[in-house]
Amino acid sequence: MNTQPLEFHQVTYHYPEQTLDLFHDLSLSLAPVWTAVIGVNGGGKSTFLQLACGMLTPLAGLIQHPEQCIYVPQRTEDVPPTYEAFAYAYDADACRLHGRLHLERDYLERWDTLSEGERKRAQIGWALYQECDLLCIDEPSNHLDREAMLCVLQSLKEYRGFALLVSHDLELLDALCVQTIQIHAPLVTKLACSPSQAMDETSRMHQSLLASSLQHAKREARLKQEKKTRAEHAAKQDKINTKRTIDPKDHDAKGRIDAVRVSGRDKVAGQLSNQLNARLKRTEQIGTMLAANLESQSQLNLKKNLDGITVQGTIARRNTLLHVEPCLLAMGPVRRLQLPALDVSNTQRVAIRGPNGVGKSTLLKHLTSMLDQGPVRYWQLGQELGLEESLSWFARFQDLDPGAKGAIVSSVVRLGSDSNLFLGSALPSPGEMRKLLIAWALQGSYELIMLDEPTNHLDLPSRLALQKALAAFPGALMLVSHDQRFLEGLCTTWWDLEWGAQRGDSMLSIH
Repeated sequence: MNTQPLEFHQVTYHYPEQTLDLFHDLSLSLAPVWTAVIGVNGGGKSTFLQLACGMLTPLAGLIQHPEQCIYVPQRTEDVPPTYEAFAYAYDADACRLHGRLHLERDYLERWDTLSEGERKRAQIGWALYQECDLLCIDEPSNHLDREAMLCVLQSLKEYRGFALLVSHDLELLDALCVQTIQIHAPLVTKLACSPSQAMDETSRMHQSLLASSLQHAKREARLKQEKKTRAEHAAKQDKINTKRTIDPKDHDAKGRIDAVRVSGRDKVAGQLSNQLNARLKRTEQIGTMLAANLESQSQLNLKKNLDGITVQGTIARRNTLLHVEPCLLAMGPVRRLQLPALDVSNTQRVAIRGPNGVGKSTLLKHLTSMLDQGPVRYWQLGQELGLEESLSWFARFQDLDPGAKGAIVSSVVRLGSDSNLFLGSALPSPGEMRKLLIAWALQGSYELIMLDEPTNHLDLPSRLALQKALAAFPGALMLVSHDQRFLEGLCTTWWDLEWGAQRGDSMLSIH
């Protein structure tokens, strides 16, 4: 087992297209154990991993990392380097990984036809087969059904080395990690505990700071009111103790004023008012410090509630948006998906479930090909956006007029993103891109929204906010997801895809 720690020494980094530092003067030391890296989408987690394993070079400072590092990216379109050696290896480790992760030996030849879940399992199997001192895995749970996730978890548990793991799946993180890094660039904190404990602690600190800030604000308000009262009293006393407003012949009044001046009582009110200035200045300085700490802690708090997304959309005038006759869909040279008669109404909420590779994406492609021939205004988001597709969408977003762009960014922020990090990026993270496109769609007048694994890459607060937003959508929904809780919060009709009698074929049943 590698015992060399990972150390950041005054590291500064930003991408060439950015104007602000993503990390600035970061110093951090990590023990060689399983370490969770958590935070909001676009907060810098993937960048941190790539710096840690030497894929990115800091602009300033030094990073000392183990010699042999492996990085497993979020995206799955590219075949891992040296995957061929793993695919055709028949030693004990290779056979064990192929069997446990249900990997076929011909994945290399048909990579482009594999499901996202199959590619993800292949990525992880390849990474675990390599000899490395530091394993950096970015979002391993995306696209995986429950059975596949348990297989991946068991395989990862057998890795005894140094690992950094980015994920929004708390069950996976808590099962593996004993150390947690929280990131909301440029903020980075380390906690020597599991991710769930770290999130609880951060939430408690946020609530404590919020309570302290509210109490301090009341104290500051009382001091300001007292300052105002004393200033008014001092002004009144000055007016009383001046000789300008009395009759020059009123010697008794002049005498009383002279007596007050000799005694010094004429300055008491003003002195009492001035004494508060120092206290009020200190109080305002503490308030400024509390506000800055509260803002930082709020950014790190992954348990805060997000909502308030404006949802447009419309209900189609026609009652039935889509009718599908019974048919068989090809899923390759020999595999087929058997469909019964299907109908989708104008307000129906359909959940599409099934294991990886059973034909969910094939079904969506068939449905969209039919929708393209009709009048239904629909919008679809696939499981994964490739790099070129992401760049194209982001360029289109940048060309929108300021009003439309501002409305979309407002919704993206309400889904948990930092507007400065989002707008300062040349290309948002995969999670940020999903938020952008979903927020964009919710601004449109669509009658049907179809989402394939919409919670992939999304952090926990974003998933809850997305669920609230979709619940407010007036039209029809079709959702493919392995997140049962997410589906139960939105859907009323269940299309379950299952393997048939022969492993190659599958079928759909309605519940």
